[in-house]
Amino acid sequence: MANVTEINKNIKSGSNVTMINRNVNPSNGNATVINRSVSGTHISVGTVLCEKYVVKEKMQVKSGEADLYICEHGNKKYVAKVYRREMSIKPDVIAKLKNISSPYVAPICDMGEWNGTTVEVMPYYPIGSLQGKKLELDQLKNVIIPCLNNGLKAMHDNGIIHKDLKPSNIMITEGGKSIAIIDFGISSAVESGSTVIVTRTGMTPQYSAPETFRDLFLSESDYYSMGITIYELYCGKTPYDNMPQEEIEKYVSVQRIPFPSNMPQELKELIIALTYYDITNRKNKENPNRRWGYDEVKKWCSGIKQTIPGEGIDRKEIPPFEFKGKKYIKREELVRALVENWDDGKKQLFRGNFSQYFGRFDKPAENICRKAEMDATRQSGKDDMIFWSTMYALNPKTTEFYWKGRVYQSLPALGRDLLEHLWKDDKSLNSYVTEIFNNSIFSAYVRQFDAKNTQMLKAVESLESSFRAYTSGRDRRINLYMTGYMLSGQKLMHIGDKDFRTVGELNEFMKKMVDESFDDFQELCHSLVDYDGNLDCQFESWLVALGKRKEIEQWRQKVLN
Repeated sequence: MANVTEINKNIKSGSNVTMINRNVNPSNGNATVINRSVSGTHISVGTVLCEKYVVKEKMQVKSGEADLYICEHGNKKYVAKVYRREMSIKPDVIAKLKNISSPYVAPICDMGEWNGTTVEVMPYYPIGSLQGKKLELDQLKNVIIPCLNNGLKAMHDNGIIHKDLKPSNIMITEGGKSIAIIDFGISSAVESGSTVIVTRTGMTPQYSAPETFRDLFLSESDYYSMGITIYELYCGKTPYDNMPQEEIEKYVSVQRIPFPSNMPQELKELIIALTYYDITNRKNKENPNRRWGYDEVKKWCSGIKQTIPGEGIDRKEIPPFEFKGKKYIKREELVRALVENWDDGKKQLFRGNFSQYFGRFDKPAENICRKAEMDATRQSGKDDMIFWSTMYALNPKTTEFYWKGRVYQSLPALGRDLLEHLWKDDKSLNSYVTEIFNNSIFSAYVRQFDAKNTQMLKAVESLESSFRAYTSGRDRRINLYMTGYMLSGQKLMHIGDKDFRTVGELNEFMKKMVDESFDDFQELCHSLVDYDGNLDCQFESWLVALGKRKEIEQWRQKVLN
């Protein structure tokens, strides 16, 4: 057997490797190996790298691609980055970096090899990086943002797209009065005459621009990452903290970053402009509806007022648009009609009717629609999700809940409707809610409109993951009840024509029933707990909603014993 695909060809047969095919040996000639946890290098103190840098100690810094060592040469400290893979920093990137002379871009002091692996030597920054730092507006506006802006300009002017800008890749220079951008391991060099790179690469999703999820990287992509970085440096976390990549990709397509109430308006506006998702106007400097870059950030730092990209997107009056025999002149009414007639609305969007319509008077809305058309051709089976996010982008002020032809005033309204259906044993809403769970629409909605409600977000994420994991009808029915209770805020136990708000109310009702009819009492008991000791789905969900989960588990233990 001859064909071998390895990420790290230097892996020894006894190394810590993850193999796609566990039945083959990575050294026998027919193996696909992904090296995710190589033990790394171990270079002894005193070892000389690149013929002059003496290793002093190994840095206790986590890095997915290399090990870092503090070295000395000529009474000056350096950091040697010893890569764990053959293909480290690209040669064309190295060549372009050597042409950069900017205090805001860390230079590569030397390159070499150690035991067949690449060694990159860079300056030593004793204060460390911006990772974990929280800064005030003055620090950001007067130091960090101008320095980052100039650093990115120096890189872009020399044909380099960083592709992984984030706080851990921004070092604080001595004295703490400036910064330097580091880590060009996944950076790419732009060919002469081009400004776009199409590539697959190991980006960090929390900081990545929407287009990069489609393997498209631009200089503007670095500015998007700069916007998220600024957000984190002010808030202490990214807007997408602890969110999986697929959820981030859905979320950024709606372009609604949740801002804390204490964030200064001018900083909020800068981040909105840097993370503007539409890149179709990137070359038209006269069009304000494009992501900000060097010139706009420089003006912002100088206090010059500028138009924020996307302003005017929610204008109320629009030229008449005929849909399903009716003419619409208000955007929100048109969007509502589209989502109520879901399939016909999708046809209008994906056939280009809306991009053509908005193109006559509203360029940002046209770009939103064109992006949706492009996404639909690239993402098979995602039409509903793309349509959903596009409708919210076209009508950003709404808080109504849209999905598959139904419009609810709010999530509580949907929760109440779900409970009503469950109480009537009406299963007509089950498939609808199942699709919402499978597409993670609840969590996407909460992130968009109530992102600061972390308790709600965690709860809906838990319900979504649980629902997808459940296979039994009983578990899923309990999950539906729990969803109804959580979304609606109602904690009612519905039996016949009666509603019970507390366990005490139910207890009093059952006491009266014993006196009136023991047979009815026995029938009710068997409806709440079956002969196998299973609680009724509604009863169990209601008790959990009332905070009685511990009592349920104690009761189950007694029954089992």
